[in-house]
This record gives sequence, C-alpha cells and structure tokens, in this order.
Amino acid sequence: VRGDDLSLRVVVKRPPDQTGVNLEFSSGQLTSPALFDPATGEASPLFGGSRARSGYKLAIADTPAAFLLRLERAGVGDLAGVEGVEERVLVEGTRAMPVEEILRRLQAVEDAQARRLLTYSAVNTTSMRFQVGGSVQSIDATFRGAFFFRRGQPADWAWEEFLVNGVRWRSKRIPQIPLLQPEKASALPVEITFTRDYRYSLRGTALVEGRDCWVVDFGPAVRPEPGRTLFQGTVWIDRELYTRVRTRGIQLGLEGEVQSNEEAITYSPVDAAGGPAAWQLDSFFLPLRLVGQQQLSLLGNTTVVEREVLLSNVAINAPEFEARRDAMLASPATMLRDTDKGLRYLVADDDTGERVVQEELDPTRLFLAGGAFYDESFDFPVPLVGINWFSYDWKGTGTQVNAFFAGPLLTLNVASPTLLGSKFTGGVDVVGFAIAGTDSIFRGDREAVEEDVKALRPNIDVNIGRPIGNFFVLDLEYSLRWNKFRRAEDTAVDFVLPTDHLSHSFTLSGRYNRKGYRLRAFGREVLRDQWEPWGLPGPADLEPALDSYSKWGAGVAKVWHLPKFQKIGAEIEYFGGRDLDRFSKYEFGFFSEVRVHGYRSDRVRAEEAYATHLSYGLGFGELFRLDLVGDAAWATDRESKLESEFLAGVGLVGTVTGPFSTVLNIDIGFPVAGPDSGFSALIAILKLFR
Repeated sequence: VRGDDLSLRVVVKRPPDQTGVNLEFSSGQLTSPALFDPATGEASPLFGGSRARSGYKLAIADTPAAFLLRLERAGVGDLAGVEGVEERVLVEGTRAMPVEEILRRLQAVEDAQARRLLTYSAVNTTSMRFQVGGSVQSIDATFRGAFFFRRGQPADWAWEEFLVNGVRWRSKRIPQIPLLQPEKASALPVEITFTRDYRYSLRGTALVEGRDCWVVDFGPAVRPEPGRTLFQGTVWIDRELYTRVRTRGIQLGLEGEVQSNEEAITYSPVDAAGGPAAWQLDSFFLPLRLVGQQQLSLLGNTTVVEREVLLSNVAINAPEFEARRDAMLASPATMLRDTDKGLRYLVADDDTGERVVQEELDPTRLFLAGGAFYDESFDFPVPLVGINWFSYDWKGTGTQVNAFFAGPLLTLNVASPTLLGSKFTGGVDVVGFAIAGTDSIFRGDREAVEEDVKALRPNIDVNIGRPIGNFFVLDLEYSLRWNKFRRAEDTAVDFVLPTDHLSHSFTLSGRYNRKGYRLRAFGREVLRDQWEPWGLPGPADLEPALDSYSKWGAGVAKVWHLPKFQKIGAEIEYFGGRDLDRFSKYEFGFFSEVRVHGYRSDRVRAEEAYATHLSYGLGFGELFRLDLVGDAAWATDRESKLESEFLAGVGLVGTVTGPFSTVLNIDIGFPVAGPDSGFSALIAILKLFR
C-alpha cells in the first residue's frame, strides 16, 4: 500500500498450467489496472476490468510467470451511478482503516528510521523497587550510567552510580545483584512481521501523549508451546505520522521464579542532536521511558518489582560513539549486555583483559549483619550480630535457600519457584528466637503485671502457592508452632500458666498486585493439641480452654513515586476473628500482623481492628534518606474494655550507606495515642562480602 495515495502494488504469480490469470478483489473501488515495471517505473495500462457488487474483477491473458500489477483507487465521483456502489461508498467512508494497512504504514516508517539511525547513546537511570507483602515499605535500588545502541548489535548498559533508597553507594565497586528476569520472548510483536505467531485487531482510537492514535491489540495466534514465551498487549500508533507512541505488553508462557512480566514503553521524538523535537517524520522516535512490573517467587513469598528505565542526554550518530563505548568498556564500571538470553554482565577476561559476556553468575551472596532491637517487652536490647547466606539457584537445581543467624535469632528458608516442575511454588521456613519476651495484658487502663508471662514461640511453616493469571497469587500455608510459657518477675504466685502446647495453623491467602496497588486477604484456622484453663483464680474462674480459633483479614495499599526519590504510601487494613483469647488475639508490636510504630510486642491486644498506615519518604542530597511513618488503629476487645480504642504511633525510618559496602538502617517508633508508652527501635548494619 502506498501511503500518499493508497494505490496498490500486487505481486502476481501465474499458475504454471495457465497462460493468463483471473483476479478478484474484495474492494469495488479499484480501477486503472496496469503492468508496472519496477526498474523503469513505467506502467502499461490493462483492459478487461469490471466492477460488481462482490468487488473488482480483472482478466489478463498471456502474462509472464510473475509480474507486478498496479491498481488505483477510484474517487467517489467516479463511482456515482454504478449499481450498488453509492451505498457501498457511504459504508466505506465511515469504516476504520484496516489494521493490516495501519501496520504496513508503521513498518514503513520504522524501516525508514532504522536506515537513518546507526547509533545512539544516552544516560540511563534504572530504578527497581522491591516490595514484599502488602505494606507500603519497600527497598529501592537505582543504577545510573551510559547506554550504547548500535544498529544490528546488542545494546550495552553501564552502571556507574548505585543508590539504595535514594542514598548514594559509597564504595567504588557496585555489587552484582542477581539478574532475576523473564526469558526473552521467542517472537516480539513490535517487530511487525505478520507471521503466524500473532494476531492483530483494531480496537479504535485514543488520545495518548497528546497524539491522536490508532489502538491496535495483539496477542498470540495460538497458545505458546512449553518453553516458549510470547506477548499480549496493545500498541498505540500515531494516526498522522504512523509512528509508535506507546506499547504495553504482558509476557505469556513464563517459567521459573518470574511469575509475570508487564512492560509499557513510551516513545518520544528527538532531533539529530538528541534534544526534544516536534512530531514530524524527520525526527527520531526513541523508547525513552519504560515502566514495568515483575512478580517474582522468592523464598516462598511473592515479591513485586516495579521497574522504571529513563533515557536522557541522547546523542544520535555521534562521531565519538565508538571511542566513548571503548572507554567505558576499559573502565572499572559495572557493565551489562542485552543478549538473546536477557541481560548478562560484561566482565574482564582473565587472559586478554577484554570484556566478555559472563554466561554463568555466582548465585550465592554472603552478608554480615549487625545491630540491635529493643522495646520494653524485653529486659534489655536484643543483640543481632551474625551472617546471612543466600542462594537463588542452590547447586543448579533452581532451589532458593536463605540462612540467617544473628545471635538469638535463627531463620532458614528453602523454596522452589517451580515445585516438581509445575506452576506451583513451595517452601519451608524455620524461625527460632532464643530470648523470651514478656507477654503483658491491660485490664481497662491498668497494666496487669501480676498476669505477665514469658513466652517462646519457635515455628516451622510449609507453604504452597499458585499464580492465577498475571497479577494474582493464591497461597496455602501450614504452620507448626511450639508455645512455651513461664513466669515473669512480677507474675502472681497463684496465676495458673497456660499449657505448653503445639498449635497447627492453616492459612489460605490471596494477593493481587498491579500498577502500585496491592490487595490481599486471608483466612486462618488454628488448632491447639492441648489447652487447659489458665489465669488468676477468682469469682470469674479461670480463662476457658479454647482449643481452636479463627482469624481473617484484608487490606489494600498504594504507593506513589515522586521525583527526587520522594514516595507517598497509604494502606488500609481490617482484621477480625472468632474465639480469640489473650494468646491468639491481634497485637500491635514491631513484628505483629498489625503494626503501630512504638507499640510494644505482646502487650495491647484486640479481637477486631481497623488500621491505616501513611508514609512519606524523601532523600537529602543522596546522602541519607528518611521516611516519616504514621500508624493508626481502632481496636476492639471486650476483655480489655477497648471499644474502637484509638491507637496511634509515629516512626522514623532512615537509610545511610557507609564505607566498605555497608548499609545502615534505623527504624524508631513512638506511641502517641492509646494505652501504650515507651518506644521501639531497630538498628541494623548490613555488609556485602560477595
């Protein structure tokens, strides 16, 4: 299809057993057939064409074995008076352009740009925000450096700067983070080839980035075979210039730890000098912004990674391109290459010293951890000094293992993102804490110290998960917990301790994550193997022995990322239950299901609670970062005489990077409303060894 006048060029192959051809076209608006010579551009008119209600017919005698046919389109005036044509012209005038024609024009424009665009370089800023669970807190990693593109060659990325939560990494060496990424798609829809891999449909038009666009949906023509991934999504094409304005796609057929991958790419016009340009065909249209979300299965939990890539300071066909790229390859900067298997690190060869693609990356990481935790449920600050060892591919099996030992705390996690080669995930978690905290209770506004209990609760969790679609995960977890109780310093002599016992917990939960929104809900049933009446003897007798109870809850959270590493987060939660007692109710401490900053563990309890959390984070010149956190909860508990009691706390969460590849995190909270007082604090230092 020729873009300026919509005339057609048709390649015709004559059947070998015939001397001529009989052609039929579905459009009745065709006219002026001619044999076209592509070498000279001359056209020889043909006769024998006729219009009919079914379209346009053309009979040609004595033709070559193969030839090029030219056809023009008749105007409305030329068709007037032809039987059945007036009505057909009216319909054709309101019908949208065929999707095949739109894509052919897009392909022609992009082919023309590809011939002009030999190289371009830019400064890339890659941000990855790791979100575990449904809270508004996250770990942000940002890389900055040069980007090099050569036509027909894989792109190279340089990471010259590294920021943790917006704070600049002070060590010279940028750590090699694990490259957990989806498989490369077997066929990319952006390379419009009209193969059998994809089908395309025109949805309509829309205004995108201030441009009037065709909206074209694409998807696999057939279900992807095992081990083969394809995309499904939408491309927005400028209706005037037929350039790409935006694409958005979801990758299908993924396997391994990457459960879903969604990417949206925005294209912008730049001039030959790399600056912003007008929307016209002599500009260059480049993918300057990518926003994506990946859902990973890490250690049996769903981790959401929000990714954003920005390209700035673009230089097109610069004469110093090769010199700049060679200088970067010779520098100590961390570099990566976009290969057929995804991003791979470029490392110096031991023999030649030149950079080569590192096909296999060491899957293990070793950290030194140090710090302390304190709230008034413990008699003294709890030291946390030890090591953390992590492998995302233990012995090449794909199994993920994490072991953390820090003084009294021991955790071990073993998980498989593809349990027995299936779509299910599975994992086992072991958690032990050797220091018993004081479990307290309020009677009205008074803390009943005579009922204080020391408690230890090590547990083992076994979980199985299954992603459903691209953004939802369903999990089933079984937890076995050993509950051991002993007297505290102020416990009354006649207080009957709860029975040491094993509890069996079954939890079904679901999580939905997309576009910064996180929705979650859970239901839990708990059985105790033995549970006797406990408490202070008196007129009310001992507390009843409830050998089973139920808990449930739901929450929604949203995070907004602003310029200069600012971030606003909001979360709303609800928690309820049935047959809850002192040792099964909801708490509000640092490691509790419902957290209010500053509240101590095992002290204030509720049978039902509504909670909200707000946070605002900002960086100070890339030197340190502070997050201001506000928590509020409305707690109801008949035993403690709480009726929608307002609990509130504020917190400061800070991040500072230090020398020798260290990161310091501080989390301090203070209660500001409700029955609790005091403060809680966690200070942690993490050092990367390898």
